[in-house]
Amino acid sequence: MYRDSTKKGNQQMKSKLVGNTWWKAVVCGMAMATFTGAVGMAEDIEAKPKVTFIGQQGMPVGMPAGMPVPAGDHYTDSSLRAKGEGTENIPNHTYISSREGHFRFAIPWDVQSLTWIDKVVPTDSGHVVGVLLQLDKDVNMMVTRRDNVPPKGVSQEQWNTTWYDQPIQGMTDAEYMEIWRQKNPHTFKKHTVSEGGLLSREDMTAVRWDRFEQPTQDGPYVRFTIDMIMKEDPTHRYLMEVEYDDIHRYDLQTLLHLLDDFVYMENDESKEITPSHRLSEDPSSMHDQLPKELVSGNSMSALDVTTLEGLYHEELVQGKPSKRIQKEIRITDEGITSESTWDDNIITEARILRSGQIGLERK
Repeated sequence: MYRDSTKKGNQQMKSKLVGNTWWKAVVCGMAMATFTGAVGMAEDIEAKPKVTFIGQQGMPVGMPAGMPVPAGDHYTDSSLRAKGEGTENIPNHTYISSREGHFRFAIPWDVQSLTWIDKVVPTDSGHVVGVLLQLDKDVNMMVTRRDNVPPKGVSQEQWNTTWYDQPIQGMTDAEYMEIWRQKNPHTFKKHTVSEGGLLSREDMTAVRWDRFEQPTQDGPYVRFTIDMIMKEDPTHRYLMEVEYDDIHRYDLQTLLHLLDDFVYMENDESKEITPSHRLSEDPSSMHDQLPKELVSGNSMSALDVTTLEGLYHEELVQGKPSKRIQKEIRITDEGITSESTWDDNIITEARILRSGQIGLERK
C-alpha cells in the first residue's frame, strides 16, 4: 500500500503557491475584467493599492524586482493557503475521471490534493494508472487500473472466476475469508481486525473487498479495498483503496457503496470524453498562465483551486460578507475545476490545469 510514504507524499503535494503574491494580482485583475471589460480594467488597476516585490523569491518569471502589482483593498498579507484554512461544513461533491485509466467515479467528500499516477512496477500489477487523493490529514484514497495477468498455464477466465483455485460463484463471505486464511496466513498476523468478502455487479466478473485494522506506532489505522474485474476488460483489475487513521471515521456500508459510483469507460467513451476544464470563450471567463516555477506537474492542490475561487468571489463582491453553500470539484487528466454556489446567489468557477493555465468565471 502507500502508508509508508504518506508523510513524504503529503509534503511533496504541498502547494508551491503558498505565500505567492502573484495570485492576488491575477484574481484582482480578472475580477475587475469581469465587471468592466478590458478597457475599464486599466483605469481600475490604477485605482487599486499596489504591493511591490522586494526580492526575487516567489516572483513570476520575467517580473523584475521592485515592480508594483495591484492588490485588492481587502487583501491582507496572508498566503493563498491561509485564506482556505477553515473547514467548510457544506455539501461536497467530487467527480474524478481518468481517460488513461478508463474509469470515472464520484465521492461525497472533499479533496485536499492529488497526484496522477502512471508508472510500471516490477510486480504482477505491471502498468498502474490512476490517482492518489489526499482527502484529509492521514486520509488517502487511491484508485487505479493495473494489469491482471494469470499465472503460466492458467486461463484468463479461470483466473478471474476463482479464489485460490476455488470457484467464486456461490461462495459466501465466510468461505472466502477462511480460504484466504488457510492459503495466506501471513497476511492476517499483523492485523487485529480482518474482514472481507465478495460483491456482485452485472457488468463485473468479480468484485472482492477487504477491510483490515492494523496497530502502528502512531496508533491504529484502517485499510479498505475494493478489487474489481470488468467483463469488458478481463485483462485489468480496478482497485479503490482507502487508508485512514481513525477507525470510526467511515462505517463499512459507506465504504462498500463506493462501488455504486464507479463506472468503467470503454475505449470509445474514454477517447470521446470532453475535458470539463476546457477554457470557455465567454467574455466573463478570464484566463491566465501560471509562472513556470508554480506549475506542479503530476501533483496539484485542490485546496488551492477552491481558495483561488474564494479570492475571486471576494473580489467580485468587493469584500462583502458571504459564504460558500455548495461546492463541486471535477478532476480529470487535465487538471482541477471547482464550481461553487454562494449565499449571495453568485455561482463561480475556478480551474487550474496541469499545463499551467488557470481560468476564473462567473456563471
